[in-house]
Amino acid sequence: MLGARRRARRYARLREIEAMDVERDHSGIWLLDMAYEFPWDMQVGGSVGFYHSLAPPRMARLLARTGELTDNTQRRLDDTNILMWEMFRNGFAGHRGREAVRQMNRIHRNAVRHVNGLDGEGRWSITNEEYMFVLAAVMVNMVRAVDRHGWRPFGDAERRAAYLHFRSMGEHMGIRDLPDTYEGFERFHDEYVRAEFAYSPEGAALWRATRGLFVEVLVGWLPPRLHGVAGRAVGPVLPALLGPDLCRAFGLRPASPLLTRAVRSALRARSVYVRWSPPRRESAMPDRMPTERFPEGDYEFPQVGPDHSTG
Repeated sequence: MLGARRRARRYARLREIEAMDVERDHSGIWLLDMAYEFPWDMQVGGSVGFYHSLAPPRMARLLARTGELTDNTQRRLDDTNILMWEMFRNGFAGHRGREAVRQMNRIHRNAVRHVNGLDGEGRWSITNEEYMFVLAAVMVNMVRAVDRHGWRPFGDAERRAAYLHFRSMGEHMGIRDLPDTYEGFERFHDEYVRAEFAYSPEGAALWRATRGLFVEVLVGWLPPRLHGVAGRAVGPVLPALLGPDLCRAFGLRPASPLLTRAVRSALRARSVYVRWSPPRRESAMPDRMPTERFPEGDYEFPQVGPDHSTG
């Protein structure tokens, strides 16, 4: 009887999600999953998705040329987190989500203009396919992280909500020829990885510059007093979390089969612990994202981004 009551409480939010209108409330479902059901897993998956955007050599060269990820690493990642969180938190029916997309588009346009100005020629651009891959990489890797090591896998309504939320984001970004289903996004993602991932010195440099931020995400669910020792311990297991495709792109030695099995076992053990823990009552995410520059989350969208896109 106790087990049945505990299970009913643990799955209560899933029942709430299944009762929602996924076609209308897809962004709300995505928010419930990110803020309450799977905050750590989705942050890990989002980080892996971010690293996918550094793995194609052409994309890595452009990102390295801007200097933002190597010279202003914390600010660049903070700005990305602000804009992504505003889109996750508010969806696109209201003005804040749409303003976040507009600022992100502005940053991308100005980054290309800035780099072309530095080089004195117009050879740099971001293609429609590259934009779509970055969008797919974030969504697909967040969903896969939950399916692989969350306390339960995504349900059908949640997977549909993920697709609708990210399709709406893509439409507001102006991306053309978006896939018609989640599975279509997944196929596009996997085919792009096979075709475009390769080693580049720029990709390796971007990994080295941002590696510490991935470690912070991985240990973030632990009590603060354990972050230091956990951060040192997690470093050697990063290749097992990245997978062989990203390791190849960044010039890392792939994880051994033994290490990969050990990491998977540890993640499964964590998922069991979370499954038997009480459901989260408070959001894991703030209403406004605090950062080093904006500790109170008191930013306005024109302030978010590199110097060439603010003001």
